[in-house]
Amino acid sequence: MKINYSFPKFSFNKINIKTVLIVLVAYSFFLITTLPASVVFSLISLPKNMSLASFSGTIWSGQARQLRISGIELGSVSWKLHPFNLLLGELSAELSIKNRNQYIKSEINLSPSGKIALEETRFEIELSSLAPLTYGLPVSYSGTASGYFPVSFFHKNNYVGLNGKLSLSGIEMISPQPQYFGDFIADFRAEKEGATSGLIKNAHAELNLDGKLKLTKKGQFTVSAKLSARTKDSSLDQMLSFFGRKDGNGNVQLNNTTKLWQ
Repeated sequence: MKINYSFPKFSFNKINIKTVLIVLVAYSFFLITTLPASVVFSLISLPKNMSLASFSGTIWSGQARQLRISGIELGSVSWKLHPFNLLLGELSAELSIKNRNQYIKSEINLSPSGKIALEETRFEIELSSLAPLTYGLPVSYSGTASGYFPVSFFHKNNYVGLNGKLSLSGIEMISPQPQYFGDFIADFRAEKEGATSGLIKNAHAELNLDGKLKLTKKGQFTVSAKLSARTKDSSLDQMLSFFGRKDGNGNVQLNNTTKLWQ
């Protein structure tokens, strides 16, 4: 008995090819978005001063429970990438770092030109947790640094544009001798030439402070401020005498320039 069976005919016209490509792209996208974070980071070489451990989730939405940079235990870091921004050639992600009551939250956008934009950045950090960065220095401080920066920009050509407010609360020098300073507020604004300027002043502080800040795109950080103690003949008033002579209003002028990067 002879059976006649006709095989289905496939016509690879433009419509079919486009459909196949869409399916392949969608399937590839599905595979990538479900890649475990532990697998991806095992293939990445991190900077020597940075370590990540205890991964969960995927490369697009995941967490590392241990983040350490330059000897500082920052806690856990979680991220959520925005895949559709890749279609525009940009890498965008929501980033959150938490360590007990300390945190850093921001939305990061990286463009092909090398420009990094940080949006809705909020943070609160205990200064004592930064002690490894000041190891070997003769002074150490305690207190809290918190801030809100709606928009900030960084560029590979050393362009830095900070916009926001920094609050320093309960600042106290621990060594070489205990000295309480108080609370301070600094406002930062980006400038057109690629620099950032700022104003800093005291708020309910034992140290009266009124100054200007400047950060150039070449990494030069300049502070120009007038200092005075709220209480005359106090230990703080005596300490300020080491910075220079007082003017007619009892203020000591402080001028300092530091190179933050080359």
